[in-house]
Amino acid sequence: MPDSNITKRALSAAMKELMAERPMEKIRIGDIVERCNMNRQSFYYHFRDKYDLVNWIFYTEFFADIQRSFDKPGWELIEKMCQFFYENRTFYTNALQVRGQNSFSEYFNEVMHPLILARFDDIFADDPDRDFYATFLADSIRVTITRWLLEGAKLPPERFIELLKKAVTGLAYKIVMEEEQDHSRSNLQDDTSANSNQKV
Repeated sequence: MPDSNITKRALSAAMKELMAERPMEKIRIGDIVERCNMNRQSFYYHFRDKYDLVNWIFYTEFFADIQRSFDKPGWELIEKMCQFFYENRTFYTNALQVRGQNSFSEYFNEVMHPLILARFDDIFADDPDRDFYATFLADSIRVTITRWLLEGAKLPPERFIELLKKAVTGLAYKIVMEEEQDHSRSNLQDDTSANSNQKV
């Protein structure tokens, strides 16, 4: 492993330890470098700030694990994503508490949206409004995952995904049924109106 990666791994390990002990907002660069016996110059050679470090941890660990599953069906991939977050929930719950420019919350949105979007884009492949539908689903799932993490990921990932699927498929089924009922009522009214006109 190149020296650069060794340094980055040491800094990330220190950051993880600190994130398990205190809120991210209270962690200073000095705390990180002290934890792994480095100096501030070493930190700034590799990362702009602590947010950059957290984003690097997410990207390297998340994508190293998830990239092998890109060919899986949409729900399987999302379940694998949730399993990753659940196993690392202390770290990511802490990271998501911080909002604003360059925060992990902002980076999380940037990375997760296109990833989830790609999973659902195929479902609406032949629909001219597919971008709208896929974006709606991607946003809904991303926001729900964020809330689940911020609430401490109390539900295990299997149960969380089960509820998520029920919410999406159940709502879709209900909307379809309501549209079919409206269509049937409309046809019945048209038939009644036509019969009345014929009698007149």
